[in-house]
Amino acid sequence: MTRVKASEEFPVDAEALWREIGSFQNVGSWHPLLASVSGFGETPGSVRNVTSQEGQKQIERLREINSAEHYYRYDIISSSMPVSQYKGELRIQDSGDQTSRVVWSSAFRVKSGDETKAAEMVRQFLQAGLDSLKHRYTGRRAQPSFG
Repeated sequence: MTRVKASEEFPVDAEALWREIGSFQNVGSWHPLLASVSGFGETPGSVRNVTSQEGQKQIERLREINSAEHYYRYDIISSSMPVSQYKGELRIQDSGDQTSRVVWSSAFRVKSGDETKAAEMVRQFLQAGLDSLKHRYTGRRAQPSFG
């Protein structure tokens, strides 16, 4: 499995940040590469239909959500990306002193093409979302952390 992770620190406590971005259906309100997200539900099995700015569509299913620990896990069940068995996690960690870290990670198999190129495509997508959030909360662009 190919694994990709991006993370950023935010000057917002974890609980407040979770209330803003922790909804599975809400990713379209803060991710700049998404044109639309439709769906309903915040329980395992809930589905969201995602359309990118370029018109690519995918369907994602919520696998697990834990509001107390500030994370959700999801699978991509249909996509034009050259990947399969995609599993993603969005997690907000309390860093103390009213700050938090968002860690967005994924694991997948590459169906066709270059594994490095596919991983970089996913990494850029994850980082674009974190950059957008960083700009929203600080007015600055993020310094990528691919740890």
